[in-house]
Amino acid sequence: MFFFKKWSIAKENAAKAAAISKVQAVTELGLDGTIITANDNFLNILGYSLAEVRGKHHSMFVEADERTGAAYREFWARLNRGESQTADYKRIDSHGDEVWVRASYIPVLDSRGKPTKVIELAADITAKKIEALDHAGQVSAIERSQAVVEFNLDGTIITANKNFLSALGYALGEVQGKPDSLFVEPQERAGAAYREFWAKLNRGEPQSAELKRIGKSGQEVWFQATFNPIGDDSGKPFKVVSFATDITRQKLRMADLEGQIAAIGKAQAVVEFGMDGTVMTANDNYLKTLGYALAKEVQGKHHSMFVEAGERSSAAYREFWAKLNRGESQTAEYKRVGKDGKVVWVQASYNPVLDAKGKPTKVIELATDITAKKIEALENAGRIAALDRSQAVAAFNLDGTILSANENFLKTMGYALGEVKGKHDGMFAGQSEGGKYREFWAKLNRGESQSIEYKRIGKNGKEVWIQALYSPILDLAGKPFKVVTYAREMSAAVREFYETMVKSSAEEARQDFAVVADEVNNTATADSAPLSMQRLEEARRRTATAGRSTFSQLLDNLRAGFSNAMTSSTRAVTNFL
Repeated sequence: MFFFKKWSIAKENAAKAAAISKVQAVTELGLDGTIITANDNFLNILGYSLAEVRGKHHSMFVEADERTGAAYREFWARLNRGESQTADYKRIDSHGDEVWVRASYIPVLDSRGKPTKVIELAADITAKKIEALDHAGQVSAIERSQAVVEFNLDGTIITANKNFLSALGYALGEVQGKPDSLFVEPQERAGAAYREFWAKLNRGEPQSAELKRIGKSGQEVWFQATFNPIGDDSGKPFKVVSFATDITRQKLRMADLEGQIAAIGKAQAVVEFGMDGTVMTANDNYLKTLGYALAKEVQGKHHSMFVEAGERSSAAYREFWAKLNRGESQTAEYKRVGKDGKVVWVQASYNPVLDAKGKPTKVIELATDITAKKIEALENAGRIAALDRSQAVAAFNLDGTILSANENFLKTMGYALGEVKGKHDGMFAGQSEGGKYREFWAKLNRGESQSIEYKRIGKNGKEVWIQALYSPILDLAGKPFKVVTYAREMSAAVREFYETMVKSSAEEARQDFAVVADEVNNTATADSAPLSMQRLEEARRRTATAGRSTFSQLLDNLRAGFSNAMTSSTRAVTNFL
């Protein structure tokens, strides 16, 4: 009976061993680590035949570094003390590839409890291990790059990583066990939206939002965050994990940009167009400038409604929109037509807005109404043209070299432009002027205008008398950078004047009154102004010895008036040259 009982137990144990061998990798090892035998499952996992492993040491399945390490020696020491070992182990197969097994190493004891050999039971977990390592790597990467917080379902903090704590200025001990509402502004904390936010998480509904949080020092911190309920085996949430990116800098930059855009909108006319030219929206400045209302009169209409008919059908206008569709900005002064045909001039830039792929999606126009300045500029251009037709005009560098000269100037002096350009104004000055001429240019370099009659020498020694105004042109800092002269040839008139100088004193008095009458009659004639100033000056000098008579004062006033007329006629147009 006893024998039969032992036989039954042995038979049962053999059946169990056979069952285990079918589903697991099984190896028998001596206490010194040599392989006694191994089943097919084990051999298949590591890619060996039994003949290749029997009698070899278990270390053939272990990486070289591990094989010589203290941990591996301790592993076998424990087995020799009868201590089982269970863990996930990395092993090396016959091809040198990594294989992961979940294994138990079990010492087999004799009747006295002394280990005699070791049985290894293992399962191949390579695929799961790789997946787990991949997940662990992803989690590690998230930990490094994002703020991570774990919450209980009531919102209390379980743990938080360094990124989260650094962004808000706390240590872990200061927040652990505290509610998420610690970081929320009081008005948001007390609101229904915040309560509903946590209610949804408790129902297992993930939440994604851009959130403002308050740091330890009261600073605003902005996160782009997801809150993810974690479910148990039955799917019921038991905690929440939040992954967040600190977007405070971007948020502040965006706020700054929005502020700039708002400021631009206050100061400039702003319009948005589709790439086909239709008006999407326009601000009040733009609508006011052109006299339209947005919804009823311009929204959805084409930009061409602001353009004259001739331009609208031109190749240039088609190319204007073609360039914008290629992503090319356009900046210029544009003539536009407002409501009821009102002409408006704008200084405008048309700026294509590009998507992430660099493709234009819309166009923003930023414009400034320059109608008044444009009209003034056109008037000034007309004055310049009139001066150019009626006067000799030349431009100089501050060192006196000639930059340009008009036809009247060249005709007066008898030269062609190529003969004078780049030459010094001194080529027209007499040799006797010397220091007086140098002081003349010194004053111009100091920004002092010069207006007087000058004797100049033209081509082939021709003597030319001119009434001229030399005007320094100033830069934005008020510093002279060039000189422009406006002149009239007065040679015949000057000779006539000298003839009058030899007449009797009685005749002088009569002539003085004649000069006054002549100047009054010619006040409105620009061409008479230069000679008149000279003649009035001489008349004033002659009467100076007789005291300050009413007549003398009149001469002074007339002279000043003519001088002012000469200066003001050129002031408005000087900067265009």
